[in-house]
Amino acid sequence: MTEPYYKQHWVEIDADRHSAYDQILAFHPALEPMLRPLDLRPGLRVLDVGSGPGHTTLELARRVAPGGSVTGVDINAEFVARSSARARDGKLDATFVHSAFPPLPFPDNSFDRVWCKNVLEYVDSAADTVAEMVRVAAPGAVVVAVDSDWDMIVLETTPDSRERNDRILAASKAIAIKEPRIGRQLHGLFRRAGLDQINVEIFAGADTAGRSLPMLKASFARYARDSGKIAAPELERWLADVDSAVREGSYFFVLPQFVARGIKK
Repeated sequence: MTEPYYKQHWVEIDADRHSAYDQILAFHPALEPMLRPLDLRPGLRVLDVGSGPGHTTLELARRVAPGGSVTGVDINAEFVARSSARARDGKLDATFVHSAFPPLPFPDNSFDRVWCKNVLEYVDSAADTVAEMVRVAAPGAVVVAVDSDWDMIVLETTPDSRERNDRILAASKAIAIKEPRIGRQLHGLFRRAGLDQINVEIFAGADTAGRSLPMLKASFARYARDSGKIAAPELERWLADVDSAVREGSYFFVLPQFVARGIKK
């Protein structure tokens, strides 16, 4: 492995995980409150930092048409190839670039809006990445970052499963996330990067229907296994218990999302 795990697991993604990420990272109406701070309109130039499979990126492209354009940048080559194909099929003005970051591979003052969702927790330096987001933003541009705070995660299945839930989640985040508390740091990161009119909102909708199951199965379970702290038989029992909790109506999952917005002076 040439990179730390928190980065490498995004560089190399197998076919099953790509299918799972198409579910996990699909655009959903629940994202509307997080997109609202971008104040999108036709004609804008938008950058999506860490665009993943591109589903949200393409939704941004729809919202800035006609006359606008969206650029996505991602560390995973397959994400970029698949996103580019979707953009062509949808006849959308969206371009995807394969690149690690920071730094971002764009000139200064290139974009009217810069969007970054659930990415800063994985990068080598969140401060350097935010600084790059500000650099490529034009004067007066809106910069928005959305990220989790993993120390605020809640997973309830059954009362006697709490200790195991906590151990597996702790093993997952210990290996897979560079900065688990990134959500609470967004305000300070934006302030130190020189952004103006900074505002932070927190969204914490509860999942009781199992919408988060693909994330638990494709990501959390894999990370816990790769950590070496959780044996495969225990993971199998955990996943069976999670499925059972969804069927029985006792499943409860919350991962708060912090949404920070700032204006480049």
